[in-house]
Amino acid sequence: MSRTKSERPAGMRLGLALACVVFSVSCVLWGVSVWLGRTFNINFQEILYTMTSPLVGTDAGVALKCLRACLPHICLAALFVLTAAALVVLQRRFTAALSFQFRGRRRQADLFLLARRSMAVISVLALCWAFRALYVNLRVGQYIELRRNPTTIYEDRYVDPASVSITAPDRKKNLIYLCLESMETSYASEEAGGRQPEHNYIPNLTALAQENLSFSNSDRLGGFRAVSGTTWTMGAIFAATSGLPFSFPVGENAMNRHSEFASGCTTLGDILEENGYRSMFLCGSDATFGGRRLYYQQHGNYEICDLLTAREEGYIPEDYKVWWGYEDAILYQIAKDKLTVLAGSGQPFSFTMLTVDTHHVDGYVCPLCRDDYDSVTGNVVSCADRQAADFIRWCEEQDFYDNSVIVITGDHPRMDTSLVDGLDYRDRTVYNCFLNCEAPARAVNREFTAVDLFPTVLSALGFEIEGDQLGFGVDLFSGSDTLSEVMGFQALDEEFAKYSPFVEEHLS
Repeated sequence: MSRTKSERPAGMRLGLALACVVFSVSCVLWGVSVWLGRTFNINFQEILYTMTSPLVGTDAGVALKCLRACLPHICLAALFVLTAAALVVLQRRFTAALSFQFRGRRRQADLFLLARRSMAVISVLALCWAFRALYVNLRVGQYIELRRNPTTIYEDRYVDPASVSITAPDRKKNLIYLCLESMETSYASEEAGGRQPEHNYIPNLTALAQENLSFSNSDRLGGFRAVSGTTWTMGAIFAATSGLPFSFPVGENAMNRHSEFASGCTTLGDILEENGYRSMFLCGSDATFGGRRLYYQQHGNYEICDLLTAREEGYIPEDYKVWWGYEDAILYQIAKDKLTVLAGSGQPFSFTMLTVDTHHVDGYVCPLCRDDYDSVTGNVVSCADRQAADFIRWCEEQDFYDNSVIVITGDHPRMDTSLVDGLDYRDRTVYNCFLNCEAPARAVNREFTAVDLFPTVLSALGFEIEGDQLGFGVDLFSGSDTLSEVMGFQALDEEFAKYSPFVEEHLS
């Protein structure tokens, strides 16, 4: 049955509206894809985890920067919509003007039909192009290919911490674990071992590494490389405290739906809790973001101090929020107060804090930042370097220092390209430094990853580990070869990226 005259214009308007929606969505997806590709060094696994994790506390500035980058694509979408609107207006006018001219009306109907169909085709092609851009920029194909090929590394090489003997020392040492957001050795000068030709943006951290213990992939300042499953904050935290890469199927471990985090894993927090430690986690954002609250509460019964508790305890006003929550200058003030309380409790303690000012994109310029460099990120990193050194000096003056091991590490390399543009992500190493530890037999020219920090930190505290391995991590103090030294980094990276039924059956 043919449509009536009144139905035809309505159908045309509906078709054009649908084409406008498809084209606009395509432009936004295209813009986001281009921005992600130019700004970040992230893969599809990280995107999936972030999307399925609690997003409470996410910095709105990231979204605004993405929106600004997408403005040209939004303008293109607006032009398409205006063209469609003009087409509707023109057809109405031509229809009225040619209502008594059958041939003229027929010709203009054909022209408008061709225009509508052309716009529909353009919108579909734009959508295909946008999905292709996302597919390429986020390396979706690589993710799918690796997930389709299961690995047997868990069955072959995984050591369950619950199955080996872990003996605590007679005198238990405290642990102060300072995790510096995106702190990598590339910020140092080339002379010191970094990748900066003109400046050393982290002179204080460089000096701490040289004067104390720092495991290095070279004979100068170096560190560990980010293996698959450890390239974002929660993945890195999980790996460094469990000896495992974050390789849970997203659907099985989506933090916004589950009440448990890696219930089959034995972690650093679990072991310290079993040995009478009082543990605390401090961060300058909402700890719910990324599943951190869930993880630390369920593995070690950590006391959580975050943006919400800082407001409740009067460190900041109720409506205070900058960057991801509050800046590191306030974080260090709170850290000193909390450490003083922990030291007076009479229990051995484990204190972990996560900084935030150096987070992508570019970092947060706080009141303590100086304008020493042309780069915003350079000034932010330099400020973070000074604040960390000041905090360590404060710790050295406290009574609890002599019986405490201080560990300073980054979590992962930068996700944006500030200060590291043109450098291969896998070749950039993450900073580490251990204070109040005996020097191991092999500290330089090592190949290691975040998973090796788990047994290494325990060993630094004086724990004896049967077999020197926990999870996939090998105690760097033992002198034993790490898995990345035995297998090669590339091979280990590929195995960690693959799917494993073992994870679902035993660790989730």
